[in-house]
Amino acid sequence: MALTGMRKAAMLLLSLDPETAADLVKSAGQDTIKEIAAEIACLEAEGGSRGSVFAQSVREFLELLGRSQGSTPRGEFVKRMLTGAVGSEHTDRLLAEVNQMVHRRDPFLAIRSAPPALMAKALEGESARTAAVVLSELPPGASAKVLELLEEPVRVDAVRGMTAGAASPEARARVADVVRARLEALRRRGETGVDEHRAKIRKTAVLLRGLDASVRDALLEGVAEKDPDTRDGIEQLMVIWEDVAVLADRPLQDVLRNIDSRKLALALVDADEVTVAKIRSNMSERATAMLDEETSLLSAPKPNEIAEVREAILEALRELNSKGELTFEEQPPT
Repeated sequence: MALTGMRKAAMLLLSLDPETAADLVKSAGQDTIKEIAAEIACLEAEGGSRGSVFAQSVREFLELLGRSQGSTPRGEFVKRMLTGAVGSEHTDRLLAEVNQMVHRRDPFLAIRSAPPALMAKALEGESARTAAVVLSELPPGASAKVLELLEEPVRVDAVRGMTAGAASPEARARVADVVRARLEALRRRGETGVDEHRAKIRKTAVLLRGLDASVRDALLEGVAEKDPDTRDGIEQLMVIWEDVAVLADRPLQDVLRNIDSRKLALALVDADEVTVAKIRSNMSERATAMLDEETSLLSAPKPNEIAEVREAILEALRELNSKGELTFEEQPPT
């Protein structure tokens, strides 16, 4: 889809600091400033960042080391830009109008980035129809994770509800208002549904693993001098189970050849369809047949058994990664 002029302008301004962005839009009329501000707010809510993903990851890595890059917290950019462009006496009014514009455009935009665990908690006590509306609005990966966390009766009815047709615009808006209020209340109580420190370490790990091994190792040593535990965490999170689905075929094949069929069958219990398909597509017909036989023999494996065999597979992948021999077909999940 081609980018509109307004979205291009928003992306350009978002790559700057708020004060510079304010100077650039200051001469425009308030209606134009509001439209640009709404576009910026949408970009931030969609996960847009100032600069490329790589540049954002670098900023977060430097922040982890305690070196501030002066980045603007998400949600503050629009307010600071408006203040610089129209003056503090008009900021609150324009900000309220911008929020209304964003909400009218897409009532769910501000809540799609909520962690699945937090979203599931916000849906506790709600009807299956409400859950169906929310699940239909989330990205497929997030929707699947939320669905797994719902109670069984609601889960089944919610899936049925998702096939019953789209909700009306009015119903969508009402559901979005309820869920947003629930999420805000949970956050005020300190419930985030995500380990924020782990998320930051994970992003750093994804950045570093794409570097030349010698550069990466030198950076890890620098981290270890200040915080050995953080270095260990980075090394662990360079390769996690969710990465299997985006691994390049050759290194995955090398690891799978050395995995016992029963252990692999255990590892794939309750795995998502994408990961299962990825692994099976990188096995020979004979190995696939053996996997199917072992799968048929499994009887209620314990969660710790599944976790243990997955960790064994990950250790083999991490060993390849430490040698610079692990590659990925696409941007992995963070």
